[in-house]
Amino acid sequence: MTDVNRSALRHWLSDVRESRDATPDEGIDPCGVRWQRHAEGVLELTPANAGHSDDTNADTAGKSRGGRFDAILSCGIHGDETAPIEIVDGILRDIADGRLTLRERLLVILGNPDAVRAGKRYLEYDLNRLFHGAHAKRAESPAVQRARELEVIVAQFFAGVDGVRRQRRHVDMHTAIRASLFTRFAVVPGTPERPPSDQWIDALAAAGIEAVMRTDQPSVTFSYYTCARFGAESCTLELGKVAPFGQNRLVDFDGIDAALRRWLSGGEMAQRDDGRVLQAQRFRVAAEIVRRTDAFVLDVPADTPNFTPYAAGTVLARDGENTYTVSHPEERIVFPNPNVANGLRAGVMVVPDA
Repeated sequence: MTDVNRSALRHWLSDVRESRDATPDEGIDPCGVRWQRHAEGVLELTPANAGHSDDTNADTAGKSRGGRFDAILSCGIHGDETAPIEIVDGILRDIADGRLTLRERLLVILGNPDAVRAGKRYLEYDLNRLFHGAHAKRAESPAVQRARELEVIVAQFFAGVDGVRRQRRHVDMHTAIRASLFTRFAVVPGTPERPPSDQWIDALAAAGIEAVMRTDQPSVTFSYYTCARFGAESCTLELGKVAPFGQNRLVDFDGIDAALRRWLSGGEMAQRDDGRVLQAQRFRVAAEIVRRTDAFVLDVPADTPNFTPYAAGTVLARDGENTYTVSHPEERIVFPNPNVANGLRAGVMVVPDA
């Protein structure tokens, strides 16, 4: 394992292990990659060739000054979801050691360092329910402060540094707290005016994502924020079950790891090294079950896997006089959780995306 005191790694990993100091600092790796730490657990990397082109063509020069993308990789939004942190750790180590050539401008975010330290999903409030204006509606707390801080940093990052507008992409990586009929799946947000592209969904399929949930419903998640506010290709990836550090089978994440490396080194996520063309099963969000009052009851067993199907006419939730009844021939439930706070979703119902 690479010495964490070397290069950019010290400014990302040691924040979790040792330091509470969020003073910005910057430098250049031996491989020429520029790094700048904006806050605890937030590291910006600029490719070694950035700013060294005499090309007067704006498109070509823009690529030479940081590639095609303004790319964001986020993990640790929930502190007990360790596999994505280990994936990003490996990518950072290989960039620092020169084994992976970075060709895209990259912002790496470890979302909730305090929760990572504690090994808990969150401490006072779920960070992934505080974006896109939601933090302004809650009492001041460390989670609220962190959501606000991350929004500011993301806005500054997407504003760019050289006047060149690149493609914007955000991959927010998680692991799920329950089993799933599809082990690796993605929630892909869009808007009615700008739905997710087929190319983006195909790229996720090539990364080993087995199912995609497309949604244009407003949300307060991190990936919806970057999509709706900045027009980014965004996704929330659920990559398997939660496990402690050191207990993840990283071989299970080879698909996403390889796809991220292809992309960040200037290639295409969808072009697998083995030449295979994979397809993800596509769903769209038909409805959300929202807990409104303390009388809420979700008629779903606690161990129900994500994507469990229910037939038309099944009553799944009751909240006083209100009920949720399956209205399509078949609907599948994702993220069932009756213990959320009032006003939050207790489940997402999806149907096939024709």
